[in-house]
Amino acid sequence: MLLSISLVSIALLSGPARAQATSARWTPRVESIIVKAGAMKNWHMALTASHLGKAFAVSATIPVPYSDLDLAREPDASELGRRIQVAARLVCQELDTKYPPTQFPLLEGYSGPDCVRVTAHDSMEQADTIIASAKR
Repeated sequence: MLLSISLVSIALLSGPARAQATSARWTPRVESIIVKAGAMKNWHMALTASHLGKAFAVSATIPVPYSDLDLAREPDASELGRRIQVAARLVCQELDTKYPPTQFPLLEGYSGPDCVRVTAHDSMEQADTIIASAKR
């Protein structure tokens, strides 16, 4: 009985060591485009009593991964564009949530739909370069 318990415990303990010794067959690549809203254009002025008259720049970013896409194919290139549009909406929404225009009026920059349009356009310029490189 003692012999069988010790053999089972040795087998169980050597299993993970054997699994770790094998080389990985999958090498993950995290290629992404950083979608950034308010790229140093989004100046806000605080209207609170403690910060009356102070202006500050705000921005938000989100990475958009594309390593799972074959950007030489048109459907995958379109998917990257869709992901960038979603990310642009998310970062602009984050800015409007953290800094509501009613409390932090914009001195210069974009908010709402204009923020999404400008942010997506700026990010798509970077994506177009990557897509063109993939199609070569």
